[in-house]
Amino acid sequence: MSSAPDLSLVLPFYNEEKNVEWVLEEMTGSFRGAGFSFELIAVDNGSFDRTAELIDRMISRDPGAIRKVTVPVNQGYGHGILAGLRSARGTYVGYSPGDGQVPAGDIASVFLKARELDLDFVQGRRIRKDTPLRRMNTRFYNFIFHFFFRCPVYDVGSNPKILRKSWYEKMNLVSRDWFLDGEIILKTHLAGGRMREFPVEFRKREEGRSKINMAAALQMLKNVLRWKLKTVRGR
Repeated sequence: MSSAPDLSLVLPFYNEEKNVEWVLEEMTGSFRGAGFSFELIAVDNGSFDRTAELIDRMISRDPGAIRKVTVPVNQGYGHGILAGLRSARGTYVGYSPGDGQVPAGDIASVFLKARELDLDFVQGRRIRKDTPLRRMNTRFYNFIFHFFFRCPVYDVGSNPKILRKSWYEKMNLVSRDWFLDGEIILKTHLAGGRMREFPVEFRKREEGRSKINMAAALQMLKNVLRWKLKTVRGR
């Protein structure tokens, strides 16, 4: 049996036929250039376009670097990521959306910081120019999150998110929606994990459509309040 790769990165794709190939090509090229071993776990998260076909094509070109996990019916962003993480073999595991908005080189840099500083959890902090509405939504959600939970990372919804695999295995993650990001941060913080965030570029989406909307933001807010109530009752 081959040794575990340094990093297993889950990339969830939901109707991303215009992004699959170039995203996977950029990831494999940047990670090889950075000099660490890796596996990319491409999750077809219930797509009904050509996403699955294009993942298969990329695997045929580079079978040692890319594996596929299929979720027949989309059950949420978090569900797709957890399906991929269950098969991850790396010393570190993590994820970043398959839309390519975070450059592969920045993801590699965040991982190398985690390894260099011996961190349990590390993530990116987005540096971007955004629309006023999107910027307002992000700031509002981060403000609410940190009003209830004072933890040392700020940009809750940013990526990549990378964890030591031994840390991930203790977390018992359950969120099937966008709150998976918040759950990982909260559980790491409450358990006293070593955590940091580092700046990453956040590129404008050129192809496809964002899956974030006001309903997702309200769902995340509801989950923050639910988790706060849970921690209060646990005292």
